[in-house]
Amino acid sequence: MRPDLDSLALFLSALESGSLSKAAEEHHMVLSAASRRIRILETEFGVPLFQRTSKGVTVTGAGESLAIHARLILRDVDRMRADLSDYAQGATGRVRLQANASAMGQFLPDDVASFRRSYPEIRVDVEEHRSVWIVQAIRDRQADVGVITGDTADTTLNFIPYRMDRLVAIVHRKHPYRNREVSFAELLDFDFVGLENDSAIARTIEDAAVAARKVLRLRVKVKSFEAVCRMIEAGMGVGILPEGAAATYRKEMGLRFLNLSDAWASRRMYLCTRQETLTFPQRRLVDHLLSRYVP
Repeated sequence: MRPDLDSLALFLSALESGSLSKAAEEHHMVLSAASRRIRILETEFGVPLFQRTSKGVTVTGAGESLAIHARLILRDVDRMRADLSDYAQGATGRVRLQANASAMGQFLPDDVASFRRSYPEIRVDVEEHRSVWIVQAIRDRQADVGVITGDTADTTLNFIPYRMDRLVAIVHRKHPYRNREVSFAELLDFDFVGLENDSAIARTIEDAAVAARKVLRLRVKVKSFEAVCRMIEAGMGVGILPEGAAATYRKEMGLRFLNLSDAWASRRMYLCTRQETLTFPQRRLVDHLLSRYVP
C-alpha cells in the first residue's frame, strides 16, 4: 500500500508538536484513529517513526527521513492543486517565463502585465534567473520562454530579437570624472563594483578589459543591481549597469550616469524558445512581447 496524504500530514503535525493527541485534535480525529494511522505508516515502511513517552512522541531517525519526503510530497500536491484551480476558474493555458535581471528591471513587467490584461485566461509564471541558466532551463524543459542577453550560438534553440538596452557607467556624484561620455578603457583606472561572474554583464566587462589590455580591479561583487548602486553610493567604486534598470536608484542615491562610447554598450535582448511548434499560449505570449517593442 502507498501512504495516503492525510496520514503524512498527520505524521508531520505530530512531529512538529511532539504530541500525537495535539496532532489528532488539529486534524479533527479521535486519538485512537490517529494512532492507527501512524501504526499503518510504520507497518508499511517496516520501521518505527516515533518513540512514545509519557510526555508525547519523539521522532526516530527513520521518522526524520520520512519527514523530508513527506514535506516535498505535500508541497507538490499543494502546487498541483493551485495549478489546477486556475483551470477550474477558466484558465486555458500556462506559460513558464524566465527572464534575466536586465529585462525584469526595465520593460518586461509592463509587457507581461499588458499580456495578462489581453489574455486573462492564460497564466504566466515568471522567474528571474541569469541568462546562462535560462538557456539551460529552456533546454531542460523547465521553462517555455526565456528573455536573455548574450550568447545565442546554441543552434538547438530559437533566439528571436526582442529589445535593445544600453549599458552605462555609474559613478558617485562626487567622482572626479566630469565628462558625460567615457570609454570603458578610461574607467579601468578606477576600482569597480560588479555583479557575480555568471551574469552577462560580468562576462562583457571582463572581455572588454582583456581587449583593452588593462586589469579590471573588481573590488566588490554583489548579486543585484540595487546592491551595485548602494556600493557605488558608499564610494566603493564605479559600475556598469543597464540604464533603464539603474534609473530607479539614480536620484535616491545621488548617482551620475556616464554614456559609454563602446559599441558593446548597446545590447540586443532575445526571446529564447525550443525548436518545436509552440503551444497556443506560448505563441500568444511570444507574439505579444514582440508587438510591444517600437524601435
